[in-house]
Amino acid sequence: GGLDHVISTGEDVNVLVLDTEMYSNTGGQKSKATPLGAVTKFAAGGKSRPKKDLGAVAMGYGDVYVASCNLESNYGQVVRSMVEAEKYPGSSLVLCYSTCVMQGIDGGMCNAI
Repeated sequence: GGLDHVISTGEDVNVLVLDTEMYSNTGGQKSKATPLGAVTKFAAGGKSRPKKDLGAVAMGYGDVYVASCNLESNYGQVVRSMVEAEKYPGSSLVLCYSTCVMQGIDGGMCNAI
């Protein structure tokens, strides 16, 4: 897809992905980002295929900075990831898990359990 094309160029570009693990703008439908077994619209019995691993795709190039963080869990890690991505002299990808109202976690990850 388009993201893969951008990071494959080696250009000095920073990409931030806010990953809700579903199509949030359509009411929570499953997507390639939905984890295996997750129950969403159009996957009432659980998604039957694993989540697409964008980090592994990017790391396959060998010269892409990749970071993974959680927007609602550790703001310091999010900021560190963005600062490191900006300093990196090439393509960088920051994958940031971000909760969605469709997941029923009101008030952030601290209220998930």
